[in-house]
Amino acid sequence: MKEVLQNTKCSAEYDPERKEIFGQDKTDHYNDPAFYSKTKRGIKAAWEEIKAKFTPETTMHDLLEICQAHNIRTHYWCMVD
Repeated sequence: MKEVLQNTKCSAEYDPERKEIFGQDKTDHYNDPAFYSKTKRGIKAAWEEIKAKFTPETTMHDLLEICQAHNIRTHYWCMVD
């Protein structure tokens, strides 16, 4: 079952079956930036840290930094393109 975290700045979703994190920026409506994880090793630890640190002030950039700290490669793109 997917886990979802949301605030006014971003959303984060973890799919344990696919071992994937998906994040989306909610503040830039012209570009709709988003990312997904490309690395599976360490993904659960990254998600646990995201859950522990997620606040109303968390941004998509914060999510990407946590993934990077856990050596999770990500793909970042603008969904408007």
